[in-house]
Amino acid sequence: MQRTHLLVVAKAPVPGRSKTRLTPPLTPEGAAEVAEAALADTLEAAAGCGADRLLLALDGEPGPWLPPGFEVFAQVDGTFNERLAAAWAHVEGPGLQIGMDTPQVTPELLDAALAVVAEGADAALGLAEDGGWWALGLARPHPEAFADVPMSTGDTGRLQRKQLEALGLEVADLPVLRDLDDAGDARAVAVLAPRTRTAGRIRDLLGANAVDVVLPVLDERDAIPWVLERMPEGYRPIVVDNGSTDGSAEVAAKLGARVVAEPRRGFGAACFAGLAAATAPVVAFMDCDASLDPKDLPAVCGPVLNGDADLALGARKASRGAMPLHGRLANRYLARQVRRTCGAAVTDIGPMRAARREDLLALGTADRRSGWPLEMVLRAGLDGWRIAELPVPYRPRTGRSKVTGTVGGTFRAVKDMRAQLARARAAANLKRSHQ
Repeated sequence: MQRTHLLVVAKAPVPGRSKTRLTPPLTPEGAAEVAEAALADTLEAAAGCGADRLLLALDGEPGPWLPPGFEVFAQVDGTFNERLAAAWAHVEGPGLQIGMDTPQVTPELLDAALAVVAEGADAALGLAEDGGWWALGLARPHPEAFADVPMSTGDTGRLQRKQLEALGLEVADLPVLRDLDDAGDARAVAVLAPRTRTAGRIRDLLGANAVDVVLPVLDERDAIPWVLERMPEGYRPIVVDNGSTDGSAEVAAKLGARVVAEPRRGFGAACFAGLAAATAPVVAFMDCDASLDPKDLPAVCGPVLNGDADLALGARKASRGAMPLHGRLANRYLARQVRRTCGAAVTDIGPMRAARREDLLALGTADRRSGWPLEMVLRAGLDGWRIAELPVPYRPRTGRSKVTGTVGGTFRAVKDMRAQLARARAAANLKRSHQ
């Protein structure tokens, strides 16, 4: 039986040369730290698999991240295609090649992938989510396997498969993985493989698990302690005082929350002030009147943190007496209008929600009064955002609603939301006319 080979093609982690797409937000030194952790995790997984020979084609010098058992040789000069072909010249039988961009790989995954070409298939290809590929296996080395394949493009994986098939090779599919290229990828990989070195460095450098929670406050003194004490670990409260006269800001500050003052009245003004003050990659919003439980935030934020959604909404499941009849009817009406206007399949325009900070700032939400929540959903739907809805319990609020609790507040809310629907319908019609 021929010996099997696990070939790693990698670059030594050097600031300014490693993971450059992580800068910004990271410094070149921080990006190199992530690269070193990713390389160490990848080599550890490779060392734990059952390949007979472990090979490392290295651009640069070995470091303390290199475990024992690898045959190390330098990459040749030339194009990436030429370097790959030269690296495979060291393989003498069935082999699997990987890079250093998928530190979530495990020995078991590598064994299964290597077995595909060791036990019958001519070739195997594992595509990456960005259109490239993370693993390539060959039953025997082929000098033309990489000839004329454009590298580092959104079509590289498809064209690599086409090249293998043009050589008469039967190509088996390996699992699709996510490459670690930019900051969004880094945070997603940290969630996929939370116990790896890579995840630890990403959490330290990018705050991958940190979420800033914006809490608009107007005379919520009695509810603030309950809300803040139930904030999950890693969820950082930003209390935006919107002109309270009951000492709400002082209570929040004493309990350790960051307090931001926004004297301009309006729910949207308070939310935007909190968003502007936030620094975490993901920002959540929720009312601070004890109607919503902060312990439900991880469930709502999860799809955004995992990269599965661009906007996540908490669909309120109201307990008895928590939401008046006119509120439930208005909410259903608005949800129907959102579906008709922008196609977003929502059932609630609820106040608990989460999205990435940079995306929210780019969205351009302009309403600074009661139309902010509706405008966000409408703009996100029209821009093609992936919107997820998750059920959250909704309990009677502490105190009276500043919006629907007064005639003036209700009138302003209706006026603001009608204006947002009208603008969104006009934008949707304009978009359809250009298609």
